[in-house]
Amino acid sequence: MPPTWTMPEYLERKKALVDAYRAQLRQADTPPAPLRAVVTVAAGTGVRPIRMREHTVITDAGAALGGYGLGPTAPELLLGALASCLVHSALVIAADRGVVIEQLEVEVSGQIDYRGTLAVAAEATVPPTDLAYTLRFGGEITEGDIAAIEADIARLCPVLLALTQPTAVTGRAERMASHP
Repeated sequence: MPPTWTMPEYLERKKALVDAYRAQLRQADTPPAPLRAVVTVAAGTGVRPIRMREHTVITDAGAALGGYGLGPTAPELLLGALASCLVHSALVIAADRGVVIEQLEVEVSGQIDYRGTLAVAAEATVPPTDLAYTLRFGGEITEGDIAAIEADIARLCPVLLALTQPTAVTGRAERMASHP
């Protein structure tokens, strides 16, 4: 378990680490960092453990879709990824600006129309809609600092930008090798 710091102490530490990483990135011809997630369906349950680096996150559907509710659904995980990225971006930006934050929270909401994903109604949308977020700052932070952080998030948060300025996704389906 990492040591416990106050939020201002954490932001000071974060600034030092981010500044050191930026210096490293400036000195080398550093390629983009690879990202990878692998899911192998747990046979017989439909549970979908997602492996990312040394981490595993369990995703599952609710009972109506044959799941057990053992983890968030993929659309919920999308909102969670956005929430996490918004908070992390806000922390980096606040640290860069020397803004003291005592507390930080983000709420992301949206909706999904399962009539679309299950091909029940042609007019129903498939992707989640009405995505919205609210960042909540605690402490002596000024309205000007909040506005500046919000503006920087709009141009620097990778997951937010992937949703608002989508990148192309290529895909293919292939047969797996049989296991004896």
